[in-house]
This record gives sequence, structure tokens and C-alpha cells, in this order.
Amino acid sequence: MSCVVTGSAGLLGHCLVERLLARGETVRRIDVAGGPDTLAIDLRDAAALDCAVAGAEVIYHLAAAQRMKPQFQGLSEDEIFAMNVEGVRNVLAAAERHGVRKVVWISSSGVYGIPQTVPCTEDHPTRPLGAYGRSKLEGERLCREAVARGLDVTMLRPMSLFGPHMTGVFPLLFEWVRTHRPVYLLGSGRNRVQMSSAWDVADACLLAAARPESRGAVLNLGAAPEHVPTVREQVAALIAHAGSRSPIVAIPAALLRGAARTLDVFGWSPLVPEHYLLADANFILDISRARAVLGWEPAFDNVAMMNAAYDWYVGADPSYRPQRRAALRLLDLAAPVVRALAPSATERARPAAT
Repeated sequence: MSCVVTGSAGLLGHCLVERLLARGETVRRIDVAGGPDTLAIDLRDAAALDCAVAGAEVIYHLAAAQRMKPQFQGLSEDEIFAMNVEGVRNVLAAAERHGVRKVVWISSSGVYGIPQTVPCTEDHPTRPLGAYGRSKLEGERLCREAVARGLDVTMLRPMSLFGPHMTGVFPLLFEWVRTHRPVYLLGSGRNRVQMSSAWDVADACLLAAARPESRGAVLNLGAAPEHVPTVREQVAALIAHAGSRSPIVAIPAALLRGAARTLDVFGWSPLVPEHYLLADANFILDISRARAVLGWEPAFDNVAMMNAAYDWYVGADPSYRPQRRAALRLLDLAAPVVRALAPSATERARPAAT
């Protein structure tokens, strides 16, 4: 089978391409950054994309711009939204022109905004907090229109992805743990936040491509909800796994939001609104529909996927290490202030009972 994978150089792209090649499938890789065996195509270039899609049976559309990805850090919220939406529109148009059998598109749990009920089903209200989430919601609308025209599209809504080749905010956590620095929690850490293994999501993509009954479906993906620890327990488990001496520093959510907004003005914030506005929220998805429609079951729980991602990070090329040095220095300076204001906010990590 001939497949196209957009965003092939990203976290999920690496895992999905590896799965496809292991099955002996022909894979055409597309990524804005290019690379070995990869076509360097900006998905806003409809003509280039059209040529790349010709002859494909399945398109896995994973590519999306996010401000947390190094190559997109200079973009505005409006540019993020426009880039992502135009990419979806062009992928769907190319799929229709060339008679592609199936499109599997990666949406996001970010479409829900701040959860009103937990666990969130796919029918939960959609109130995204930033441009990335809004672009995903608009992309879903375009996919539904394409389904109504006869195209077979499945939309997947994963929680935050963990796995090899991670970029964004979580390498900050890994670097703090690796270097025995204080680990900063966004809020008290008593909330529970589900995560997704990129390997599990890659498996869901393959199942969606093979199952006609997934046509038009919108499916939540994440670790099994019944095995999600608190954020503090999760971080403590990572620190214990790494043999690190890092203390945990809980930054009050209100203080965090104010500081993140201020840093964002200067382009120094390691966080985007989707992070700091959800800092102390419980966020767990109901994955029963994906289990029923795809016959899918996540293989990794929160602790296992984070520990595995950390192990990869420690052995990876140093280029994956965080570059936002100004933000890191400011957080280090803030730690004594937090300790003075709220001594109970800082404690040595204790392994989680998971």
C-alpha cells in the first residue's frame, strides 16, 4: 500500500513511519523541514502537495504548526491558525482529486478548552483556548464537509504526545530532572492529566485506515483513564526513575498565569495559553469510542510513556535540549521567592504509587 505521511519528521511522524515501514508499506514522507527521504513541502503549496499525493491510497495528515515547536516559534497566533487550516484544506482537496481511499487526520484534545466534565466524551463542548485548538476545530469542520462529499476521513483527538523526538515544553521538565534542578509544577499538582503515547496513537492511525466503519468518526485517544495518577505523583515517579535529586516546586496557578502572560509579551515564555490556563485543571478523555470503533487499546500508561520518553531524551542529540535560556534563568530566580511565600510548595520527590 502506498501512503503519504505529512509531518513525518515530528514525534508522531517518526513513530508512524516506523510502524508503516515495518509492515512493508511504501511511505512518501512530507515535512516542512525536509530531511533524508523526505519531501520538503509547505502544505500551503497546493501544487507541490498535489504532486506528492498522486497515486497514494492513504494519507496520514499529522502536520500542524505550534508555537512550541522550534521552527514555528516566531509565528503569531493568526499565522498558526491560517497555516494549519490551509494545510487541512489542501490535503483534503488533493485527496479528493486523486481518489485517495482514506485520510486519517490528527486533531487535538485542545478543541475542548477547559474541561467542564471529566472524563470528556467526544460530545463535550468545544471551546479552544488558543490558535492551535481553534485551527483544529476548523479543520474538523472541513473534514466533515469532505465526508459529506464522499471522502473517507477519520479524525483523532489525542492528548499531549510522549515519545522519541519530542520538542516543546516537556523537554524542559526532562532537562530539569536530568540536571537535578528544581522541577516546577503548574499549580499544586493534585490534578490528573491524561497523556498519549505516540506509539499508541500511531497504532490507532493504522487501525483507522483499515476500518471502513471509522469513516467520519471523531475519536478521543489517551492512556487508560483508570490509570492516570496526579501530576505530582507522575513527576515524582519520573524523578525516582531517573535517580534525580530534583525537588518539586509548585508554582501557584494564579502567579503562573500572570508571569506567563508577562513573559509571553517579550517572547520568553516556555508556555502558551493552552498550558497555563489549564495548569490546575483535571483533563481526562473518555476513550471508549476509540476502543469500540477501532478495537484499539493503549499499551502505555502515563508513567511508562513519560519514563520511556525521558530515557530517549537523555540519550538523544543535544539539539533536543531546551534553548529558552532566559525563561529557565527566570524560573531559577523565582524558586527562592516561591519557597519564601509558600514553604510547603517545595518538597523532595517521593515515588508515585501507580
